[in-house]
Amino acid sequence: MILLSDLKVIDTNLALNLMGGYEQIYQKVIDSFLVNQSRLVEGIEKHLATKNLREARRLVHSCKGISKNIGSEQLYIVAKELELALISEKQSLIDGALDDFKLLFEQVIEDLKKIKFDLN
Repeated sequence: MILLSDLKVIDTNLALNLMGGYEQIYQKVIDSFLVNQSRLVEGIEKHLATKNLREARRLVHSCKGISKNIGSEQLYIVAKELELALISEKQSLIDGALDDFKLLFEQVIEDLKKIKFDLN
């Protein structure tokens, strides 16, 4: 089980409430996120380097959509800020929002890797 004191940016209660209390479903969502989003920041940066703001925004929007399901209200907020910066197309706003996003995203990944439910 989880030592909640070890988690910095994940609220397992938020996620479990959204999942109807089903730890098994939450664990599957976590595992899927860790696999499918492992190269998210790299993908966003690649699209920004090629000036494909639309595709970068799509990646951020998808992450924003799942953020509460994994238990991170903070990631939702930071992803929303990055999405708005991308919409504005102002490089200074994008750079600042991306820095905040990358830092928090890394913390989210670290926390999620600590969560393992005893599903037996």
